[in-house]
Amino acid sequence: MKKVIPILIIVLLLPFVLAPGTVGAATKQKVFEASTNMNLDTLDPAGYTSAASAETIDQINEGLYRYDANNKVVPGMVAGKPKINSDKTIYTYTLRKAYWSNGDRVTAQDFVFGLRRKASPKFGSSLVDFIKNGQAVRLNQKPTSNLGVEAIDSHTLKITLEHPIPFIEQYFTNAHFMPINERFANKIGDKYGTSAATTLSNGPFILKNWTGTNDSWQLVKNPKYYDAKSVKINQVNVQVIKDTGTLMNLFDSGKLDYGTIGDNNVQKYAGQKVLHKKQTPTIGYISINYKRKNTANVHLHRALAMSYDKKGLTNNFLQDGSKPLNGVVPAGLATNPSTNKDYRKDTGDLLSYNPKAAAKEWKLAQQQLGTKKLTIQLLSADSTQAKNVSEYLQSQIQTHLKGVTINVKAMPVAQRIQTEQNGDYDIAFGTYVPDYADPMSVLFMYTTDQKLNFSHYSNKDYDAAIVAANTTLATKPAARYQKLQAAEKAIMKDAAIAPVYQAGIAYLLSDRFSHFQFQPFGQMAEYRYIQPK
Repeated sequence: MKKVIPILIIVLLLPFVLAPGTVGAATKQKVFEASTNMNLDTLDPAGYTSAASAETIDQINEGLYRYDANNKVVPGMVAGKPKINSDKTIYTYTLRKAYWSNGDRVTAQDFVFGLRRKASPKFGSSLVDFIKNGQAVRLNQKPTSNLGVEAIDSHTLKITLEHPIPFIEQYFTNAHFMPINERFANKIGDKYGTSAATTLSNGPFILKNWTGTNDSWQLVKNPKYYDAKSVKINQVNVQVIKDTGTLMNLFDSGKLDYGTIGDNNVQKYAGQKVLHKKQTPTIGYISINYKRKNTANVHLHRALAMSYDKKGLTNNFLQDGSKPLNGVVPAGLATNPSTNKDYRKDTGDLLSYNPKAAAKEWKLAQQQLGTKKLTIQLLSADSTQAKNVSEYLQSQIQTHLKGVTINVKAMPVAQRIQTEQNGDYDIAFGTYVPDYADPMSVLFMYTTDQKLNFSHYSNKDYDAAIVAANTTLATKPAARYQKLQAAEKAIMKDAAIAPVYQAGIAYLLSDRFSHFQFQPFGQMAEYRYIQPK
């Protein structure tokens, strides 16, 4: 019997030995070739602004909660259900046993450090205002140590809120609230998140070969991820492709598994299984700069906001499932708590295409500005679709507002965002992805001291309405809902931003893989569930 066993083993192995290339083919099949249309700006959860960065941060990190394969919120670093006080303002989480890619244990202090960092005046996002003392910390009125986050011990995290938040679990799926390894971040210093070498992973993938400026990088399966067995692919190769023609050529030649397309290119793949469409809550809009004399004029705002044919853009130009948007809060994001009616339908159209009304507002602007002609620069990202949309808006505005000249200037999205934040622009076309299913996920951006308030809009009544919705009305759903509706109507009356469309996604997906999905909010691809066929 001792001589028979080795012979049997050899015989059983023969089919595999006689199939050269099988292992190599299987390995290649587990590499997903993906594209994005914008560069990464930073992979620092506290400081990113671009959707590409948010998507990548989500691939390499995991917060308290995450989305599962069915887009349901499930525990991430949390082990079991948290302990919640009777007022629903104190959450105590027990963390699961998990590790960073360098072997360090993920601790409660990593979450404390990450949240304090996000709240610090350096980053100062109002996203932290829901945490006790969050606003005071980001405004430098209190030290970061006063933020309502505490590591009870290495695996127990306590978070104290300013007020109850019904969507708290969904909120904590956000890339802004990822843990940060304190020892590693302090060692790296200001360069943290600026390259693959200056990032650390506790999520399903590890970032490789991103220098901070290059147009391609790899997401490699993280063997130290606690749920690594559920990740069925070995690697995702990501490349920045801003030209749709290039993307389609690569896809058609089998060199790309996934990429988004738009404009008239969608028709090329009509009826083919590789073409997919999805409605998203992403909004496309024009920021209008309040820091400059001409563009601070409210009549000019209204003229611009009503001067372009949104239906013509979405139906005849984009053709990717996008729809005209006549408010800042998209459809499908939230409902009336009393009637369950969709918020957008319930609130109605607030800034629609109306060339006659636009022309009247332009005449009023001319009188107040003392000029018949005006040249306005329109900033755009340098992706094909962003430039095409901007050129469409340019043509429409110039057609309907006689005397207005629009000059389009395209630049990398990170540069465009920084230019807007600096207030060094006239108007700009951009997109925004809500983070959670509530009107507040969009409306908060236009409070006076919010860094995402690219229009530099300031209205004390609007600020007060947002504060009320987050505090005194937090546990009064109907009254809170009405306050948010009133706030949106006020900002649309001022036309502080000009809504353009609610984005759809048209994308190409090869048949080599299954289980590809987007997160519920916007164009956030989820790679961890992909499986080779």
